[in-house]
Amino acid sequence: MLLTAAVLLIVVGVLHSVLGELFVLRPLLAAPGWRVRLPRRHAEGLLRGAWHLTSIAWWAAAGVLLGGSAPVVVGVMCLASAALFFAIVRWHLAWPLFTAAGLLSLAAVGAVPATVWWLLAGLAVLAATVAAGFHVAWATGATLGAADVLPQRAGSRERLAEPGPLPTLAVAAALSVYVVVVLALVLGADGWWWTWCGVAALAILLARVVGEGRYVGVLKRVRDTGFARADDRRWTPAVALLATGMGASLALGA
Repeated sequence: MLLTAAVLLIVVGVLHSVLGELFVLRPLLAAPGWRVRLPRRHAEGLLRGAWHLTSIAWWAAAGVLLGGSAPVVVGVMCLASAALFFAIVRWHLAWPLFTAAGLLSLAAVGAVPATVWWLLAGLAVLAATVAAGFHVAWATGATLGAADVLPQRAGSRERLAEPGPLPTLAVAAALSVYVVVVLALVLGADGWWWTWCGVAALAILLARVVGEGRYVGVLKRVRDTGFARADDRRWTPAVALLATGMGASLALGA
């Protein structure tokens, strides 16, 4: 009976997503007349994400009925939900929260292999090293990749600030310290201060992902600038990768 119930939930989820796209979402999103308080493109992504999120929840319920461990099923469900929202509504706070909840659920029962933590930490170290290199280059006058790296005023390309070489080098130094802390944690360096440095860095990175509510992060309100679009596509996801890598290094060093 549980098998039958699980199969029915899987079928319902598939039908919900496929038929919903064909007969509800696409006709609705193609209609020109409806309005909400959000910008139209944001509302469209949010409606699509919320619709398919229901299917993911039903498939997770089927996984529990089939005997899956509840923390593992919830963790996979959260990561699948994070991937969905990251692809469709990257500006929404749900995807970093789903990611954190999924990894924590899996880590709590030891369902994340150490190789995955090593991979995440390695990718984060690589990203931080590349970013530090770019900042050193920018501090010496290079312009490659520097077009949309700083917040801009609404409706214009005017930057809020023009940092000089020293602040730019300070960012490069901070990224280098990040690399040192991650490597120290994954390699098992002695000293409680490494853990505290890692926790502090993780808190700072998560705060950057969330943002200050106006110009940066997933909660920013100014979204009509080149920086805002680049922030959604590249900068905030890159910071989220650094946060995930630091979390992975803390898990390995625990």
